[in-house]
Parts: sequence; C-alpha cells; structure tokens
Amino acid sequence: MLLGKKKDKDDDAIAGLPTDDDPASQAFLDDTGKPATLPEMGNGGEESKMRVLLGLLKKLVGVKDVANLRLSLPASLLEPIPNLEYWQYADRADVFAAIGDASDDFERMLAVLRFVFSKDLKFIRARLGKTYNSALGEHFRCAWRVPSLVLDKDTGAPIVRTHIHVPLPNEPAYGGAGGSGWTTPVLRPQDGGKDSETSSIRSAASNMKSPASKLKRNDSYQSFDMNSIRQVIPGPGEEVVSLRDPDAGVREEEKVTVVFLSEQTSHHPPVSAAYYYCPEKGIEAVCVDQIIARVSFPSVRLGPGPQNKGLFVRILRDGPGKGEEYQITHPDAQVNGILKGSYYGTMSDVISVTCRGGSAKTRLRVLVEYKEESWIGRPRFALEGVIYRYDEGDVNAESWTKVKQVPSDKVVGHIEGNWMKTIKYRRKGEKEWKILLNLDELALIPKLVRPLEEQEGHESRQLWEPVTSNLLSKNWGEATKQKQVIEQKQRDIAAQLKADGKVHEPRFFSRDYEDGRPALTDAGHQVVRDEIERVRVH
Repeated sequence: MLLGKKKDKDDDAIAGLPTDDDPASQAFLDDTGKPATLPEMGNGGEESKMRVLLGLLKKLVGVKDVANLRLSLPASLLEPIPNLEYWQYADRADVFAAIGDASDDFERMLAVLRFVFSKDLKFIRARLGKTYNSALGEHFRCAWRVPSLVLDKDTGAPIVRTHIHVPLPNEPAYGGAGGSGWTTPVLRPQDGGKDSETSSIRSAASNMKSPASKLKRNDSYQSFDMNSIRQVIPGPGEEVVSLRDPDAGVREEEKVTVVFLSEQTSHHPPVSAAYYYCPEKGIEAVCVDQIIARVSFPSVRLGPGPQNKGLFVRILRDGPGKGEEYQITHPDAQVNGILKGSYYGTMSDVISVTCRGGSAKTRLRVLVEYKEESWIGRPRFALEGVIYRYDEGDVNAESWTKVKQVPSDKVVGHIEGNWMKTIKYRRKGEKEWKILLNLDELALIPKLVRPLEEQEGHESRQLWEPVTSNLLSKNWGEATKQKQVIEQKQRDIAAQLKADGKVHEPRFFSRDYEDGRPALTDAGHQVVRDEIERVRVH
C-alpha cells in the first residue's frame, strides 16, 4: 500500500548507515544511476557461484554496510526464499507458546531462554545463503498449529511433542545442507502419546542402523519411527508432509496456534516490522528487524542495525507473570567457510534478556556470552551465561554487559553449553547441571501458508514466485531477468514517492516504532484474526 505523507529532509538519514547519496552506495550504481547488476557466469553451478562470490567479496571489503548497498546480485547466488519469510524466529513455535506456562519467575525466565536458543534454529538446520531483498510494502504471514513444549514432571527436562530432528544422509555436523530431517516422536501417555503406536514403532527403529539411531534421547521418548523421516525445506519449495501424524497422536484440544506477520516498512535502509501471537497461551512478541552486514574477507559479519532493539516478548494472560515483558537482544553472527563453499555460522558478543513489568518487586536479567572462535581448529559454538536478580529501575544493574561484572550476591543461576547442541543450567548453590534445551532433538517445523492463488500480489511468496520457480528449476538466466523486473518496479515506486514528496506508509504496522516495539494497525489485527481462524479450521 502506497499511502504517503510529506517527506522530511532527514527521513532516510539513519546514524551510522549510508544513504542513497553516500559514496559507498554510488560505487555500485551503473551509468544510468540504477543498481549495478552482476552478470551470471557459467551455468550457475557451484563453481560459477564461487567465482562471482569471491570477486564480489573482495570489492566489498571495508564497505560500512553491505545490506544497504544498491547492488543487484545474479539470481544463482540466492537461496529460493523471501527475506521476510527467512527472518522469523518461530521455527519452534511450540517453544514460543510455552513461555508463560510456569508460575515461578525463575522457571519463566528459563522458558524465555529456551525460546532464545531455539529462535535461530535455521542457522543450525538450514543451509546459509542470501535471500531475496524485500520490496517496500512486501509482507509475509503464516501460522503453526502445534502441541506446546512441556516439562517432564520428574526431571524438569523439556519434552518435545512434535517434529523430532533426525539427521538426513550425509548431513554435516554443522552448516545445514538445505533441509532438516524430522520424524514423529513417540510419547508416553502422560505426555500426550498413545499406547497403541509404541510396539510397532519401537521394533522398526531397533532394526535400523543409521546415524539417527545412535542419537541419545531423553527418556521421555520411547523410540521413533525411522521409516517416517521427512524433510522440511525452509522456503517456498514444497514442504513435505509426513503421512504419519507429526504430533504423535496429541489431541487437537492440546494444540495451540502461533501466528506470524511481517512487513517491509523501509527499503533504504532495509527495515521490517514483525508480530508473533499465541492466542491460547496469551503470549505475543514484536520486533523491528534491521541487519548490518560487513565483509572481513573471507567471511561476512552480520549484526543488528540501530533500529533493531531486539525482540520484545510479553505475557498477556491472567495469572503469575501477567504484564511481564522480556527484551531479548541479538548477537553478532559471522558466515564462515566461504572459500571452501561450505558455509556455516558462528555467534559472538554478549546478549541480554531483561524482564520488566509485572507485579514482582524484583526482576530477573540474563547475560549470555557467545565465545569467540579460534582461527585454528574446529568451531566450539560455546557459550556461558548468568541469571541474576535486580530491582527494576536500577540503571547500574541494567548496564552490565559482561558475565564477570555481575556481583555474586545477585546471581541466582548459571548457563553453559553448545548453542548448536545442548545447553544446561543450574541454580545457585546446586552442583547438578540440568538440561535447558537439547537442540539435537529439534527440527524445523513447517509453516502453514496460504496457497499462492489465495495470496495478494505483494505477499512474499506470490511476489517472488517467478524468481523462485526458475531457481528451483535451475533456469538461472530467467530467474535473474524476473528478479530485475521486480527490482525495477521497486525503483519506479520509490521514484514516484520521491517526486510526490511523500514517504511510504506501512499497511499492517504503525510507522512510529522508534523504541523497537511496532504496533499493529487495524489491518494488521485483522490479518492476525484471519490466520487464527484459518489454521483452526484447517
């Protein structure tokens, strides 16, 4: 929607980012002032991609923000997935839905941390790659219908009740190969399972000698069916649905709905707003996504931009914790393995999870430090963290950015582990470490997305379908042509807005989100209601 308002002179001037007049942007414009287009080389295969990519990276060394450049890449360098669909944090919607289940504030913080470590699961399970650049006003919506995560009543360990990860053949230890193998968990009756399925599945699994059969499982899982392994492809490509119930017979009334809506609200700099909601549990989250990318050859470093204040998760339902808001900041990430053509991501820096609001007199805050990786040897993916109590409004306590800064008398718990494998915690004074989250158990959960014929022209999958279909068919040249058609329309829209002295007005989100908390418009609320109704009927 291109409703507009008069544009102030400095509307596009964001501190620390290049604008259209910046030399960094002008260096990648052609003679007509249009974004420079890199040509396809060869047949679009892996060797051709590497030649283009390495040449591009050398030119981008030292550029302040690669993500904001006006540069048109050949389609063969892209993954067949729109940006708004890729940058969502509910690939484990079951974990998100369980955030407010506990009556104890420490347990609620642990639930938030499970979400923190599951929200970036795509970096573990899916192949890393460049997504399509979002068009101004583009939007994406989807939903999930899942049984929420529960805890074992005896051990407190998480019990995953849908989409258990099973390694695909030749799946690398890290750096996904483009998909995520999953199968149906077999649960104890007290966890929502059915006795009738147990014996046949156990016998089938016992005869298999695949890498998946060697995985250590939580005792709450009796076994899993190796014959029902399916693959989730994180993009518009077909998401294969298992013939078996992925939720192991969990009753429909135990399942919950999680809805996601995102919209591109600015093109230069690229900024989007997003909303998540679980109506049955009374949990919502909002965020503004803006990413800065820098090249430090031979790797690419990504981090949150100045408008990205993190994720804000809120507990809306009645009961303990009502009114609490958890602000989750993002770490920096680095894409490695480019020279070998086998990409994988690493995390660095310190993130914080800060609880505010609610009725408690004191609040909990967490610092998680992602350990820097060595240039020598294999990556460790290690982290450590501390959970501490503070008085809301204590500026000093909220300013701590290092684990070692927190006084011991404030500490109530510790975290450690491998963010690609298993993360553990222990309360202060306890010796035993307990499982916070075992990421080996988690596969990407397929999204429920409306068919293309039901989508609007500016919905992500519909908008980019001509590019996606050609990429999946390996028609590289035609994919690039279709991509350029979409990009030219984007430039024409931007030029018309500029000529009229107007700025784009988002359709689903209020433009006022300087604090990082975008609010839905009436149209946005209607989309959320429509998605809830659609998947419940489905």
